[in-house]
Amino acid sequence: MYQPIDSAGLRRLVSLELNRLHPSTREEAHQAMTGRMGAYDTNGDAIEASINAYFAEKARAH
Repeated sequence: MYQPIDSAGLRRLVSLELNRLHPSTREEAHQAMTGRMGAYDTNGDAIEASINAYFAEKARAH
């Protein structure tokens, strides 16, 4: 059974996972999210946007 996930939903899922995992580097985040959700993100845009938002928020907090 195949149910497509839209980009906004995928970004929310990636964001949730990043907040749960707390990766320390972009490389670590990219590897984890590509391994977990890469099959759903055909061009990588949703994962990349979520990683950028995660680290931007992390930088603002410090």
